[in-house]
Amino acid sequence: MQQTVFLSAFIIIMMVYEIGTPHSLFSEEATLEEYSVSHGGTSETTLPGFSARLSDKHFGNGTAQASITFKIRDDAGALFLRVWRKVSQGEITFALLVFLIEIRGYDYSDALVYSRALNGFTFGDSKSGNWTKQLKSLPANIKYITITFFGNYE
Repeated sequence: MQQTVFLSAFIIIMMVYEIGTPHSLFSEEATLEEYSVSHGGTSETTLPGFSARLSDKHFGNGTAQASITFKIRDDAGALFLRVWRKVSQGEITFALLVFLIEIRGYDYSDALVYSRALNGFTFGDSKSGNWTKQLKSLPANIKYITITFFGNYE
């Protein structure tokens, strides 16, 4: 009897917790894809005019593509993110579920100088999709930036 009451109370607590959280309680957020961009230099000087672009034809080892562009100008940086896919009529593909995007920027001494979490997006089963995000006014002293997408294909 006492075990049943304890188990029932535990299940109720877990259900309340689950309702109040945006992600499944029993699943971990899987890293779908992570990108890093870094530039040389060991001092505090910035690199005005620095620009890097990464292209990924198989985002998360799936059917989507991605493009990441990171730029530094005289007094600020900018990050341009794009994920897209084109699904032909009659083609069957899994849904792309991105729950969260985390962006972290570090300076020359590896100190965190920029941190941002973005809401995710979804491309439905056998559906095309296009997601873009532009982030401007990033600190110009970012030497190393990581962009991590959490999610999966289901």
